[in-house]
Amino acid sequence: MNTAKELENIKTKIRKLLALSKSDNENEAAAALEKANKLIEQFGLDKETLHFASVRAKATKTYVKWRTLLSTNVAWLYGCHQYREYETGMFVFTGEDLDAFMVGEMFTYLHNTINRCAKKAVRKNAKFKFRRDFKFGMANRICDRIAELGESCSWSPHRKKKIEEAENFIERSIEITITKHKEVKLNRTAIIKGATYGNAVSLARQTGFTPVPQLTQLS
Repeated sequence: MNTAKELENIKTKIRKLLALSKSDNENEAAAALEKANKLIEQFGLDKETLHFASVRAKATKTYVKWRTLLSTNVAWLYGCHQYREYETGMFVFTGEDLDAFMVGEMFTYLHNTINRCAKKAVRKNAKFKFRRDFKFGMANRICDRIAELGESCSWSPHRKKKIEEAENFIERSIEITITKHKEVKLNRTAIIKGATYGNAVSLARQTGFTPVPQLTQLS
């Protein structure tokens, strides 16, 4: 069975060949299309699934609740499927090319922003659990606002279908190991403080060429 990374590399190669098949050079175009079709047949792919892409985001092998909460909600916002690799701890976001790219960028940005805020807002001698729960509170509030934003998107009625298509693709491609995690008691004060910071994050920013919501850095 091919790993997700190997399949993604194969798909990338096929996409390039399909793009080359539109070349003005008839011989070059024909050869590229032939190679693409051979790869599609060899690996049991179909052209409908080739628009999917997977983006990985660094995480830790240790399960961290606030990171998982954040990754799940950001993936949902852009209509992507998300899972965590058991071996590496990395988050994998799968969806249409641009959607998967935006999830990776947005998750990385928010992840780093929450860490920076915790470093700035929580005293240095605070206990680990307080710092952890501050981050959870901030992530939780941001996710609540992401949910509100996501429902207002013009294409929101199609989100469920997009996620299901990406999930079905992943289930056909790789074997996913699901693990259960023990619930821990959270510090209410830390959560409320984190939520206050999460509420201050602007959702109004737009980036570059892509008319999709991004979150701005805290001032």
